[in-house]
Amino acid sequence: MLEKMKQYKFKCNNCSQEIDQERYCKRKTMKNLFISGDVGVGKSHLLRNVLEEFNASLGGFITGKTPDQKGHTIYLKSLNDFVSFQNVAYVFGGTDIYSAEVYSKHFDSFGARTIEYSITNRDLTVMDEIGVMERDSPAFLQSIISALDSEKPVIGVIKNRKDDYLENIKSRDDTKVLFLTGSNGTETYEEIKDWMIQNHLPLKRKRSHQWKQKRIDMYERALAYDHTDYPSVLLNTILRETDDLGSKTWLDLGAGTGAFSIPLAKKSKSVCCIDSSFNMLLNLSEKIHNQKLSNIEANLISFSRLKDKTFNYVLSSFSGNALKEKDNLVKFIEIANDKAFIICPPKKGTHSFNGEVLEKRIGRKIKSFGGGSTEILGFLELENISYHYKEIDFNFPQVFNTKEECFHFFKDFYHIKTCEETILIDFIGEYLRADHRYYIFDNYRRAGFVTIKK
Repeated sequence: MLEKMKQYKFKCNNCSQEIDQERYCKRKTMKNLFISGDVGVGKSHLLRNVLEEFNASLGGFITGKTPDQKGHTIYLKSLNDFVSFQNVAYVFGGTDIYSAEVYSKHFDSFGARTIEYSITNRDLTVMDEIGVMERDSPAFLQSIISALDSEKPVIGVIKNRKDDYLENIKSRDDTKVLFLTGSNGTETYEEIKDWMIQNHLPLKRKRSHQWKQKRIDMYERALAYDHTDYPSVLLNTILRETDDLGSKTWLDLGAGTGAFSIPLAKKSKSVCCIDSSFNMLLNLSEKIHNQKLSNIEANLISFSRLKDKTFNYVLSSFSGNALKEKDNLVKFIEIANDKAFIICPPKKGTHSFNGEVLEKRIGRKIKSFGGGSTEILGFLELENISYHYKEIDFNFPQVFNTKEECFHFFKDFYHIKTCEETILIDFIGEYLRADHRYYIFDNYRRAGFVTIKK
């Protein structure tokens, strides 16, 4: 297999001369990075946490497993749309991948296309992971080499196996390999971030919100709580203002894990999701896969890069800074053929979780809240764009398994110092209530709801 890989020829970017791989690699910088390590050490987990900090478009693939009574199916899932997938192997019984039934033609077709699309259309190509099952899939292997040789960076996970083609990738002069152990996770994380900076890959601002999996799990628990108003109160308002959804298309900007997009997809022709959180979109992708939905696509790209598309309806629900730029707001309205819906902070509201009460007791200056709708409405009025605005109240309680979990959540949420912990404990005791096996902290909110009819 190593000899096969050496046969591939590449063109020098400077002179277009056809040269062999060894000479080509020496002319390139360290633009590719892979994490390796023993099974179960947390390679993919670490990679996904780093990618949560990434602030541009990405594509490529991840792998997943679908278990059954006899073994499990392994599939590739495209990160170009977070939806498309293809089964590539079946492992009988345990975890001996060398005895797996491998569908090489699926690697060569779906896998190669996925990588090639990412090279052309995304800023970063992800490969999680490169292993040994694909060793007899020449088109897929060539697509990997093409990605590594391209101008765009590649990041991924590579198996810690002694296989010729794996060793050939690891030994490239333009490729960095970090070996993850049980004790160097923090150092490896920082080294990957440094590599991103060196390759001019933009990261989110330090103070921007990042969705680690633990926080997403809590968010999902809150969504699943029987007595929450979110998103049903807002979703029902949208449904009352739309019709004939079976033939209509949607854009969901700031889709998250699909609170709006999944129920809309079940009623509509199609939904296109955009979000800046890698981990949120992974969770959305898992829901789409489990519910066998085929009319949703998801993209981790900035809204400004969405091109040549229009939709019957467009929705932005608490999408952060996505519509703060005038050009993005103009584009958001323009690509709606029927209506645009914007759910945002109200003109004036209260802090989440009665935060103003806690901050007053601590002695902090109470920050102003709301105003997100004021900026949007001001722009619409300036541009003479007709709209309807109202405010909707709802309760989106947080659900905790234990009182201790609640304490640590609020300690992090409000950056509580050790000397302030007693005040926090009293605050929690006042508002936390038990509901069967959970502890509930009510979160009464108000949203601005903007409708723009075209």
